[in-house]
Amino acid sequence: MAKYSVIKEDIKQRLIRGEWTENYRLPSSREFAQYYESSVNTIEKAIKELAEEGWLIRDSRRGTFMNKGKETLQSGTRLVAAFVFGIDNPIWATALRGVEDTLFLRGYQLLSSSDDRNLEKLESLVRGAVERKVEGVILSPFMSEGHEEINNRIFSLLQDYGIKYISLDRVVYNTSIPYVTSDNIAGAYNLTKLLIEQGHRRILFIKNSNISTINERLMGFKQAFIDSELAYSDEFEVFISTKYEDFSDEFDDYCEILEKKMKEMQFTAVFTANDQIAEAAIRSLENLNYRIPEDVSFVTYDAENLNRRIKLNVTGVTQPFYEMGQCAAQLLLNMIADNEDPLFYGQVCKSNIYIGESVNSISE
Repeated sequence: MAKYSVIKEDIKQRLIRGEWTENYRLPSSREFAQYYESSVNTIEKAIKELAEEGWLIRDSRRGTFMNKGKETLQSGTRLVAAFVFGIDNPIWATALRGVEDTLFLRGYQLLSSSDDRNLEKLESLVRGAVERKVEGVILSPFMSEGHEEINNRIFSLLQDYGIKYISLDRVVYNTSIPYVTSDNIAGAYNLTKLLIEQGHRRILFIKNSNISTINERLMGFKQAFIDSELAYSDEFEVFISTKYEDFSDEFDDYCEILEKKMKEMQFTAVFTANDQIAEAAIRSLENLNYRIPEDVSFVTYDAENLNRRIKLNVTGVTQPFYEMGQCAAQLLLNMIADNEDPLFYGQVCKSNIYIGESVNSISE
């Protein structure tokens, strides 16, 4: 069967399933071409035949629409909700763009909100989404103190209403909740190897919680030492616990504790588990009159987000949040359509290392 015929039949079946309502504009030929990995001419041929057969109506000004005269098996609201920690945060805004772009091509609409890292607000948002009869939910579950009860209520609520849901950016321990995250172990491993190759052996790893993403980064950090045949000592693991993942309200106290710990230790490099911890570590180093990178080399996760806010050009891992959003939306839509392998558990997207100006080589 010719490629345009395959594409034509797929679009036809999607119309029958109700992926686009009669007043909802279909993607453009260029967008379809990107989705189907085909040429615009091939798409145009498929669309033209569907229009001739009465499935579509083409308007030169408004675009292409489903012909309401054709009987379709409409079902569902075509709504998906996504809840993230902060829409104003560039990394989460990027993830939502990935979600929305993927949903658009499948005829779905996105309801997105920021939970502001408030468990009660997240539960309220989820209940509101259920009332609006969304078909799926993408969320980043809380792992802060006291999170278990509310998280379990949220998951039970969605399950009771038959709403599919995905965890974005983290794995929920002791559950089979599908997830999309980045390759935290490999990213941390490669970042640590970069420091080791520059002669660093006494490297602080600083974290504030035991959520899956941070623990995976610590695993990668440790493995880099083992594979380099270097002795590993957990004395360089600096764990300063905070009540919430976002410790803005505890930031000053965190810096004070970190500064005291740094005074007691000898190190040549610092690896922070995320950009907020990085800001705290940079302030503490400044208070101790350490210069980056002259006195101490410095790397972090979420370097791109950090470098938007500070003057330093920090080396670190940049996570593919747009791709993660796309993958989460695609996986969720497959689950809604019951096309996903029931044994499927999670998807991991590849991160990149950004080389800034915060690492110096040393000889020990």
